Amino acid sequence: QRLGVLHVGQRIEEQADFEKIYKNAWADNANACAKQYAGTGALKTDYTRQRTQWGLIMDGWNSLIRYYKNNFSDGFRQDAIDLFLGNYSVDEVEPASPLHVKKDWKFLALPIIMVVAFSMCIICLLMAGDTWTETLAYVLFWGSASFGTFAIILYNGKDFVDAPKLVQKEK
Repeated sequence: QRLGVLHVGQRIEEQADFEKIYKNAWADNANACAKQYAGTGALKTDYTRQRTQWGLIMDGWNSLIRYYKNNFSDGFRQDAIDLFLGNYSVDEVEPASPLHVKKDWKFLALPIIMVVAFSMCIICLLMAGDTWTETLAYVLFWGSASFGTFAIILYNGKDFVDAPKLVQKEK
């Protein structure tokens, strides 16, 4: 009322058009901030607008994407923030950059092998062979191959995580 948006006696709850515009602007702002920070749109923005089944599915999808990005492809963001904020200072005497780390063959090969083996296991389940023993043999082979590569990836899990490479220097 002091800003002249509402007349004396009017209540904000009675202004459906204003409420809709305000909630959409709020949700759009949340999406913009979340994309900068987490790499995906904000979760639960459809609560602000109106909750739908599609919004629930998108929240699950965004959560999966965030989990992947946070663990496997976001180390560079923290490095950039550390450089920008001055938490890390470049040492001109050191010839090698701590950002350049050569990846081993397993970082590409093992996930591909695991996905292929799991896919083959599903295909063998869906397209049964001539006998049930043949189908069982294929499913056991591809299932054990996918489980084995998954176990190797879990055992070497810290190697697969994209952790920040710059460490905070003591002052």
